[in-house]
This record gives sequence, structure tokens and C-alpha cells, in this order.
Amino acid sequence: MVRIALAQVNPTVGDIDGNTAKIIEYIKEARDKSVDLVVFPELVITGYPPKDLLLKPSFIDANRRALARIISETADIAVIIGFVDHSNAPFVSNAYDLSALPKKTLYNSAALLHDGRLIGIQHKMHLPNYDVFDEKRYFKPGTENRVFNLGNLKLGINICEDLWVDGSTEKQVELGAELIVNISASPFYAGKSRLRRELIAMRAQANKVPIAYVNLVGGQDELVFDGRSCVFDARGALIAEGEQFEECLVISTIDSAPIAPPDEADRAEMREKEEIEEIFNALLLGIRDYVRKNGFTKVVIGLSGGIDSALTAALATEALGAHNVVGVAMPSAITSSSSIEDAKRLAENLGIEFKVIPIVDAVNAYTRMLSEEFKDTAPDVTEENIQARIRGNVLMALSNKFGYLVLSTGNKSELAVGYCTLYGDMSGGLAAISDVPKTMVYKLAAYYNKLKGAEVIPHSIITKAPSAELRAGQKDTDSLPPYEVLDPILHAYIEENRSKEEIIAMGFDAEVVSEVIWKVDHNEYKRQQAPIGIKITPKAFGTGRRMPITNRYNG
Repeated sequence: MVRIALAQVNPTVGDIDGNTAKIIEYIKEARDKSVDLVVFPELVITGYPPKDLLLKPSFIDANRRALARIISETADIAVIIGFVDHSNAPFVSNAYDLSALPKKTLYNSAALLHDGRLIGIQHKMHLPNYDVFDEKRYFKPGTENRVFNLGNLKLGINICEDLWVDGSTEKQVELGAELIVNISASPFYAGKSRLRRELIAMRAQANKVPIAYVNLVGGQDELVFDGRSCVFDARGALIAEGEQFEECLVISTIDSAPIAPPDEADRAEMREKEEIEEIFNALLLGIRDYVRKNGFTKVVIGLSGGIDSALTAALATEALGAHNVVGVAMPSAITSSSSIEDAKRLAENLGIEFKVIPIVDAVNAYTRMLSEEFKDTAPDVTEENIQARIRGNVLMALSNKFGYLVLSTGNKSELAVGYCTLYGDMSGGLAAISDVPKTMVYKLAAYYNKLKGAEVIPHSIITKAPSAELRAGQKDTDSLPPYEVLDPILHAYIEENRSKEEIIAMGFDAEVVSEVIWKVDHNEYKRQQAPIGIKITPKAFGTGRRMPITNRYNG
């Protein structure tokens, strides 16, 4: 009978001292609550993913010294903790030999500590090298699945991917493990927590062994870790689960009563509701942690009177507080009075600071300045983009002067097909909703108003036809298919890697599919110059999708 605590914590990459202090506080809390074993996530000492910090010998040494400090805090309690181990630094007398050569073989590792001693180390066996993962760049895989004795308990420890791949759990059970503990840093995308629960339940039931799973929580650049740490008994029944997107200490014993699953009739409805709620909360956490961990306090957002900037402002207000959000309307001669009124009403509803900075004079100055160069040419997208770039300059000027972080407001659908202006509306430090398809933008706006119990995002914003409003009477559908058509094509092409022919076979118009794919492929250069965005889908632009800019493959 082991009383186990899952320490679902929010570390910061590189803040080894801060992470260590947090770890020690959770160890103390677990000890005060009579816990036998407290478990921390993967690479919690360094934060995840540490990327090329792992190439710095001083970083590895700092991580090892932190482990030694943590060991000294484990009186009367056992601890499992993620850290970076290497082959050339033997651990002797509870201290690493820091005289080891700087060129080392690194391992993504879990240490089992108890009563002031290091009991043993398990190296990660399976290194992910897909999507946002690049672990083979830094680590070597482990060579042995181990089982440790903790009192009378035989304990198997594996690390994140080891649970997803057949082998590690099965081998540890063969070696006599009576409990499997998996420490993870598993990034969020909508629906993934359900897949994780199904996987852990399957592993537990198939191997007739209880499994305790602990996951990181928090935002790290474009990634969000959602927590949802959990314990399953040997029958595959869920017996304990942590909060999503929040730090917590989940305490359980393996003989706890199962949590009753929802009725089958309720599951489909719950899944759609859960997906929207998950995405909303992931965006909040991603914004909050990116701002906080990078030393910002306030953000500034261009408010156009459209749905994308409205949702971005609402998310920022929920994440940071209204006093930390500044909205700026930047009307040109093209901007309708209703757009300015909608932006103002939104700001009033949110309680954020609102500024109006007209750009008419700046546009006219550009027109005069370029009149000789542009003579004998007809106005086209060039003049439209000048407006967007002036707005980008205004926001960046406010950022420079007052230390605000600019949140750009473009969605995934626009970014996919290049319906955005480089150095214009793409300007910013964080593209908050750049992985949110346009159709999901509307669902999130409706969810937000329902959550607040009021029409905070005005109905007029939600119902107006989408428009960049860079020329008179402009509508998005002048250049793009309706988003109800565009988004499924983009999902099939980007997230499912379907070919042109396969998408056409799904029932979409061949000409529309060809045009959409051409736009996606030929706007890679824009996306690679965009600010990072918060990942909420299985395949986001950025590190998880590495396409060449110079590319003639069609289909």
C-alpha cells in the first residue's frame, strides 16, 4: 500500500534554481500529507524542451548540482524526478564528479531518490523525433528497462514516449514490477488528453498493473502542457486525475475507488464541449505563461472590429487581467464607422484601455512619397498592404515605447493561405490564435460569451461578414472560399497530409482544392517569418511542420 502523489508542476526552461525551489516545496507538501512517493514530470529540473541549452556543459552541470540538492531534501520520502544524466559523470556519495570531461553522452532520465540517497536511474528508452520533438539531436536512448525495490514494492519507471511504444511497460512487468510510474512532458493539442487516458487504461489492463502518470503543466514558447496527471488501477479503471492547465498535487492510493465514467449517450456531446473548453483554456495558459515567463506585463492588440482581434483581446483579458491589455483602433479612410464602434464597445465590455490612432495622414504621406514611382499604375494589393504595415508600425512603436508585447491576431486559416500581410498584421511577439482555424474562432467567441453570461464580444462582431477592410466593400470571400469549405480542406492537407487527389475525392471542387493547396505551398516564406503561435492542433505551423520555402512539389 503506497500513498503516491503526482506533482503536476509548471517549470520554466533554464530556471534551474527556480524549478528546484518549486520541487523542494512540493516535496515538503507531500511529506506533510504523509505521502510515501512523490513523482515529478520529465526533465522538470531543466524545464522542457531545453533544446540547445543541452549543448552547454555548464547547463548540464547545473542540472546535476540541482539533483544533488534535491536528494538532500528527501528524508522520510521517496521521489522520482526527471533530469539530464550522462555517461561520464558517476554519482558517488550523493554528489556528481564534476571533473568529468565536457564531451558527454546525454540521457533523458528519471532518478529514484529515497531518504537522502539515490536509489537508481532509468534512462528513456524511446526518443521521439517527430512533430515538435527532436530528442535524438541531444540524447542517446537507454539500453535497459529496470525495476527498482522501494521497500517491499517493485517499481518500474518509464519516461513519456516509453509508454506509447510497445516494450518498456511489458518488460518491466516481466521483471516483476508491481507499479509502473511514467513521467512525461506531453504537449497539448485538442483531444490528446482523452487519447492519453485511453492509452494508459489499455496498458494497465493489458499488463494487469497499476500505472501512475504525471505530466507537466504550463506554457513554453509555442507549446502548452496540460497536466491531467492520473492513476489507473490494474483493471484499467481511472482512480485519480489532476486538474487540466493548473498546478496541483494529486494524491492517491492504488486501491482507491474508480472514478465513474460518463454515460455513453453523453460522451459525444461532452467531447465537443470538452474540446472547445480545452482549446480556450490552453490559449489562456499559453498567453499567460509566454507573457509572464518572458518578463512582460502588458500586451497591446490592434482592434479592427473583427472577430479575430475580438477573440484575441478577450483571451488576453482573461489571461492577464483587463488592466494589462491595451486595445488600439487604427482607422483609415476605408474603415467603416461600425468597425470603430464595434472595437470601442468590445473594449468597454472587456474593461481594457482603448486608444484610437487614425492612420489616414500616414497613408496619404505614403501615397505622396510613392506617387512618382507608382504613376501610371492602378491601385492594387500594394496600397492595401501599406495600410496594414502602417498599423504594424504603430503597434511596434507602442511596444518599444512602453514595453508592451504585441499580440498579432491572425488565425490559422488566413496564415495557411497567406491571407495576411508580412510586416503588417503579422507583426508581433506572439501570434495568439495562429493555430486556431477560422471556424473554431467563432466557436470560441460563442463559448466565451456563454462563459461570461453576457454578450461581451458584441453580436455585431460575430455576425458581420469577415473582411480585412483594406478596400471599399472588401470581403474575405472575394479572395477565399467560405471558411466552412476552406477549413476542412486545410485540415486534410496540413494535419492529415492528404494529397490533392485524395481531398478532391472527399467531394471538394477540384479547382478550389488546387487553388488552396497552391496558396498553402507558396506562402511558406510568410509563415517562417511570423511570430510563434500557441499550438492547439496536432499539426501546427512552426517547429512541428518544417517545409522548404523553395519547393516545386505540387500535390
